[in-house]
Amino acid sequence: MTPPLDRRDLLLSAGTGFALAGTSFARPRGAKLRYAAIGCGGMGRSDLSQIASHPDVEVVALCDVDSGMFAKALEIAPGAKTYADYRVMLKELAGEIDAVSVSTPDHMHAAISMAAMAAGLHVYCQKPLTRTVAEARAMTKRAKESGVVTQMGIQNHSRLQLRTAKELFDRDLIGEIHTVHVWSDRPAGWWAQGVERAGGEDAVPANLDWDLWLGVAPERPYLNGAYHPFQWRGREDFGTGAQGDMACHLMDPAVWFLELGLPRRIRSEGPTPNGETYPLWSQVRYEFDANERTTRGPLVLTWHDGKRKPPVDALEELGTSREEMPANACLFIGTEGALVANPYGAQKLYPADRYADVEIPGLSHVNHWHQWVDACLGKGECSASFDYSARLTEIALLGNVALRFPHETLEYDAEAMRFPARPAADPHLSPEIRDGWSIDGI
Repeated sequence: MTPPLDRRDLLLSAGTGFALAGTSFARPRGAKLRYAAIGCGGMGRSDLSQIASHPDVEVVALCDVDSGMFAKALEIAPGAKTYADYRVMLKELAGEIDAVSVSTPDHMHAAISMAAMAAGLHVYCQKPLTRTVAEARAMTKRAKESGVVTQMGIQNHSRLQLRTAKELFDRDLIGEIHTVHVWSDRPAGWWAQGVERAGGEDAVPANLDWDLWLGVAPERPYLNGAYHPFQWRGREDFGTGAQGDMACHLMDPAVWFLELGLPRRIRSEGPTPNGETYPLWSQVRYEFDANERTTRGPLVLTWHDGKRKPPVDALEELGTSREEMPANACLFIGTEGALVANPYGAQKLYPADRYADVEIPGLSHVNHWHQWVDACLGKGECSASFDYSARLTEIALLGNVALRFPHETLEYDAEAMRFPARPAADPHLSPEIRDGWSIDGI
């Protein structure tokens, strides 16, 4: 097992102790942003490509536990140094990098991001921000203490589709909101869910450091095609399933447009995870306090996945049908009408004849990655910094906690981060961390 680096090693740069609160090793405004990519396959390569395309970025290093991911990444960033262990990279390049992207399986987001922020580095972290609620809370706290620039990888937040939906919503066309439905077709064959853990063990490929891939997660044998690459997402030890994956995109309009806080109550209609993977479908009801954008409340938001969509009767009242609804979207139902916020297509108002003459705004994309780079260089702000995206992530992850207690209404004390009447749910808010590993600050 690769020994963890001493925390002091990560907090020292150029012989000077790092004082966490309010301190950053960021370079002066106007200089090139020296950047390292942690996770170079899949979304990691996409993140690297987008960030590297900014004219004021210098790609210094690439880090991945699978050396097979470097070939294509080096085509984007020729000459970059390569590392398998992010801890080694952070130690060796202390003072030589300013920012990192974290595009690994969910279970390693917090460990890597917390170490990077402790070293004064700006962080772009893929969604969901973390695998557990406690990690999301810790990430927010560390970001504020360190003063670094942060962004979660919900690029749809900056694209024209949701920006268009936001402008339509802000025109107050549909009245006060009382109900929201959010749905996804995932997992839809993208990754395995509803399956038990398979037995056996395969030889670990020479290009993969399996111990580093496991990281903070419980130890288990390697199996070809079961976990790496990408099949980890539906596994409880490594991923967050359909809701953790897609709610950060699809619940984003609800949390953003309605300025939602954390829910008071959560209820899952099942089925339950099997101890290895999340179920093939789920339905989770959230209740939020009313605010100036809603009716007197509570505001009810229902999450559906596994190709499930809003109830037929609700859609019929709006003059539409399930067949007309996209595969992934967010539906706001108000006192005057409804809006479908679709990250991947056209925005629609219902009943359609009532809004036939509404002019759709002509907006353009904002590059979500470049927005982060610019903010790191002191130009502008991020739209999905950790103070916002951690709350969005927490809401999504609370749904996964509710899955374990089907047909029960769980009262959530957000301030205390616990379920007072159902203490058996509390352990699901925090990570189990493998011996020999740790997440500083958790």
